Amino acid sequence: MAERFDLILTNLQYVNLFTKEIYPAEIAIRNGKIAQITQPGEPPLTGENHYDAQGKFALPGLIDTHLHIESSLMGPKGFCGTVLPHGTTTVFADPHEIANVMGLDGMRYMLRESEGLPMEILFLAPSCVPSVVGLETSQTIFDAPEIANLLSEKRMAGLGEVMDYPGVIKRDSRMQRILAAARASGKFIQGHAPGLRGQQLADYLAAGVESDHETHAPDEALEKLRAGMVLECRNASNCRDLEALAPVIIRLGYPENVTFCTDDCAPGDLLKNGHMDYAVRTAIRAGLDPIEAFKIATVNAARLGRLHDRGSLRPGYRADILLLHDLESVSVDEVFVNGKLAALGGCLCEPLPQTTSLPENTVKLQKPITQADFCIRAEGKTHVRLHTICYDLDDRFVTKLGTRLFPVEDGAAQVGQQPDFALFAVLERHGINGNRAIAPVRGVGLKEGAVATTISHDSHNLFVLGRTPEEMLLAAQTVINAKGGVCCVRGGQVTALLELPIAGLMSDAPAELLAQKSEQLQNTLREMGILGDAPLMILGSFALAVIPEVRLTDVGLVDTVNQKKIPLFVEEDETDV
Repeated sequence: MAERFDLILTNLQYVNLFTKEIYPAEIAIRNGKIAQITQPGEPPLTGENHYDAQGKFALPGLIDTHLHIESSLMGPKGFCGTVLPHGTTTVFADPHEIANVMGLDGMRYMLRESEGLPMEILFLAPSCVPSVVGLETSQTIFDAPEIANLLSEKRMAGLGEVMDYPGVIKRDSRMQRILAAARASGKFIQGHAPGLRGQQLADYLAAGVESDHETHAPDEALEKLRAGMVLECRNASNCRDLEALAPVIIRLGYPENVTFCTDDCAPGDLLKNGHMDYAVRTAIRAGLDPIEAFKIATVNAARLGRLHDRGSLRPGYRADILLLHDLESVSVDEVFVNGKLAALGGCLCEPLPQTTSLPENTVKLQKPITQADFCIRAEGKTHVRLHTICYDLDDRFVTKLGTRLFPVEDGAAQVGQQPDFALFAVLERHGINGNRAIAPVRGVGLKEGAVATTISHDSHNLFVLGRTPEEMLLAAQTVINAKGGVCCVRGGQVTALLELPIAGLMSDAPAELLAQKSEQLQNTLREMGILGDAPLMILGSFALAVIPEVRLTDVGLVDTVNQKKIPLFVEEDETDV
């Protein structure tokens, strides 16, 4: 006599991602796995427990191949509760944000907090902590021993995005050691390769890196796909590349080396638009065949992550099953995880376990801050020529190095008083060396006030942007007192505050409250002149030492292309740019 089924899903339309057919079927579940799927003409399955799917479409759970949970401003539990009802059942999370702030303790927190959740959170060992050694200060430095140790963990699925692509191409010894440890583990190696083409792309792939989520342009996407790189098409709050890349995917006949990812998603976006369901919906609206879009978000994603027990519906695989009443709108009604109903009608079926302990008190400046920290001193001069960071108003991620002659009053360069200029400061906050750096910045759009934040990729030192030292001091001190977060100051008053006490990056507050406060903050930033779809995320990239061409970190101005420091004060023979 055949073993009984635990549950039978009846009256459904099975979306077969192997044959690209849709037909009536029943799905039997036993011990959390799919036991049988009927084919047309076969008799109904027999068993005691049935679930009527009411004619809905059955598909495998969606898989996000690259994201940072910290960008949602929530911990693992809050993130799970927000995205699981949208059909995301597995994610590959790179926790390099909290790793830069707390080292291995941060990794342990993420592993502990994600244990036993209905959504499986698989982690990637952060490859770049910090993003570039010597050009910024993080709480710790990960090298091959730390990476090898992390990759021995069961829920560590691979190596996180290899952002130091110049180091890989130049065969930097540290990156060589880290990549060797990753290759020895047999787990996949995730990339970060903005603009890499030709021989540089070949060298990057030859080092063992498999994927990239930083591709914006169709011609670049085509080259990378032809080279065998997995193209992780990004649908993030601050970078929506998927729609632009869709024509290439269609033209090539839906190649297998394509996945979808969300990278960085704000809480308001997750609540309003969804998560991986939004990525699939975006792809379909951009012209992808619905079945092919779902295949990219399931079958292809599982293949990249070396997951041999999910990604499609077949006997022996995990019973991670979605029921949708409409394919093209990706309307997820029910979510089954390991054969159990986990979400219904956009809500979890059972409450998640409580958080036991939070990693707070991570804002550790070695000495009190003063107004002098937000001034550029030039004693005894009437004018001073300084290097400046110049932003492109059409693309707030693009920077160039410029120079400018500023007047000096009372021994301080008058930067914020000049049209289109502001002061930009980074203060080391991990209690390591007390570094503090400041530089003029042009083109960020800031018209008034100041903003301070401990979300400053990737080392997450205290970042302050403002027009006056007085307001910069108030914004920074408010964030320090809050144990981390984001603060806006206008007219000498705090006008918006988002408290993020978990490593200065996250909060255990409900997603709805975080979304409300985050949206208030975003609106305030827009009123202050920081434009764009996600001004907070734009600010968070200002100190990232792996984005071309020039950034400010706690060590000072950095040429990110050549990986070297730039002096703040300009030699006399240089002219303004």
